[in-house]
Amino acid sequence: KDQNEDLGQEVSKKRPRDTPNYFVAIPITDDQILDRIEDVQELIFTKEPDLLRTLLPVQTMHLTIIVAHLGTEEEVKKAVLALKQSKTKVEAILQGKDLNMTFHGIGQFNNQVLYVKMLEEDQKMLSRIAEAVEECFNEMNLDILGSKDFKPHLTFLKLSKAPRLKRRGFRKICSDLYKEYEDSYFGTEVFSQIDLCAMRKKKQESGYYYCECSINVGSRSTEESKKQ
Repeated sequence: KDQNEDLGQEVSKKRPRDTPNYFVAIPITDDQILDRIEDVQELIFTKEPDLLRTLLPVQTMHLTIIVAHLGTEEEVKKAVLALKQSKTKVEAILQGKDLNMTFHGIGQFNNQVLYVKMLEEDQKMLSRIAEAVEECFNEMNLDILGSKDFKPHLTFLKLSKAPRLKRRGFRKICSDLYKEYEDSYFGTEVFSQIDLCAMRKKKQESGYYYCECSINVGSRSTEESKKQ
């Protein structure tokens, strides 16, 4: 999303109406992963307290598949439908197997965004899933920034969240702040859900984004349908 948000900002200069206001995401809820991210954030904060505002709350952790501009209620309804329709395609890719998403090591964009990396081999399957979801959104003619160079990353720090720091000359995050974790294992999340989230609506009590719609996929979703 960070790459897409940057794109979004370029686009928005030309067409202010069309800035992204929704995104499709895979929530990350594994306690081990979230605890490790908090450890890294704490370490960074201890070394550089000024960076507190740049840290993203772990309750919001997710991988972004699509960023969208949905201008009307009608378009939001279409997006909900597109997500629901993608379930069949996603299930066909998974073939009843669990997709384990393993997170290992820390990466950065321009030393301004820090994220936890996902293992390459787990990314291939996820890219196919991202494409399938994107197809469904395109079929509905929705205005999306797709997942062409989809690179799943779990962002936990963004310099842009604290613009004042930039004015004070703080332009880069030094790798010394997190080198202890640069190559460490964060944990594994079993892929089980895709959400359509609103960027500008009030977050849920849990701290996660407001969801217009969620679909369950993988083995958890077969359990759900058995219950129903």
